[in-house]
Amino acid sequence: MERLRDIGEDALIDRLTAGLPLGAGTLVGPGDDCAVLATADAAVWELLKTDCLVEGVHFSPDTDAEAVGWKALCRSLSDIAAMGGRPHAALVTLAVPADRAVHVVEGWYRGLRHAASAFDVAIVGGETSSTPAGTATAFLSITVTGTVPADLCLLRSTARVGDRLAVTGRLGGSFASGRHLDFIPRLREGAWLAGLGADRPTAMMDLSDGLARDLPRLAKASGGLGWRLDVETLPCHPGCDPGHAIGDGEDYELLLTLAPGTTDRVLTAWSSAFPDTPLTVIGQLTPTVETPLAGGWEHFTPSPDASA
Repeated sequence: MERLRDIGEDALIDRLTAGLPLGAGTLVGPGDDCAVLATADAAVWELLKTDCLVEGVHFSPDTDAEAVGWKALCRSLSDIAAMGGRPHAALVTLAVPADRAVHVVEGWYRGLRHAASAFDVAIVGGETSSTPAGTATAFLSITVTGTVPADLCLLRSTARVGDRLAVTGRLGGSFASGRHLDFIPRLREGAWLAGLGADRPTAMMDLSDGLARDLPRLAKASGGLGWRLDVETLPCHPGCDPGHAIGDGEDYELLLTLAPGTTDRVLTAWSSAFPDTPLTVIGQLTPTVETPLAGGWEHFTPSPDASA
């Protein structure tokens, strides 16, 4: 009998989403950071994103409760940022064991409110449920809506051979340092990049599962491209090496591609707009894979090689 661990997360998603009824108003369905829907205003597109935080996977039972709530919302906001969009409203679904202390759940919601206030997001409802008796694990699932100007929306499927690869911020060590709990989603940076006119990125996505997992996803979505990484240029957090930067995951930075003729102008403009946050060119998209990658987060079966 075939099991999830036999095929892995990406193959499962490909199977489950094949042939889904998307509807006439769906502009971008499964496979990007957000779904994109048409609206009554042809100049504005709607963004939809859902994400879940599972105890024992994304946080531990003793994690500060407010930090859990902050992360739960900001994970989805990072995906809105990757499309160049602006978030608007969120729904919260919570499933928790009946014997969980009330103050813990209240702490999750304090963190959610804090994040919603920081990024001007309305929390407009949701659902609560118990988990089966004897189950100790809780989860929070967050759905976020947003908008993006139709001519500014950035996708992961529009990169081209020869484009330069770049990342915002620094990579590696997110879990060890606790940065996975208090990161700031790159909403300002994503909107700024989307608004660069002819110099805007050719493609963009958020880095949540690690460069080793997410770069191949961008390359696959853009027509099955390859890549070359200049490993020595990877921007690492203090105490981290390129292996951490490639494989640790939970960075919540932006991975983007730039047309070769625009790269220098974008880097110069970025340094003025965001002087405290690096934007680093780390390689190039190529016809075939030149830098095999290992590591990154896989929900069902770890893989030693993400080279294809």
